[in-house]
Amino acid sequence: MSNQLIRITTALAVVAVAVVAAIISYQHAYELVRSHGESGVTARLLPFTVDGLIWVASMVVLDASCRNQPVPGRPACRSASVNPATES
Repeated sequence: MSNQLIRITTALAVVAVAVVAAIISYQHAYELVRSHGESGVTARLLPFTVDGLIWVASMVVLDASCRNQPVPGRPACRSASVNPATES
């Protein structure tokens, strides 16, 4: 089996799984938003915001990996957060 065939079939498998996962994710988020009283455009678009943020974060990690750079961490503001478990 040639490397090109392996790459093509792997890419097709990844796309197929991603399409199924996207459909299920959208349906679940849409039904969740509808069950909490939202309707119309809000109910239809909100699932895209969740999946969109996941996609953007994945692309940031992939881009950092392709550039041999460390994956960006959380923002510096995390150091200002308070951990209730360590407070006295």
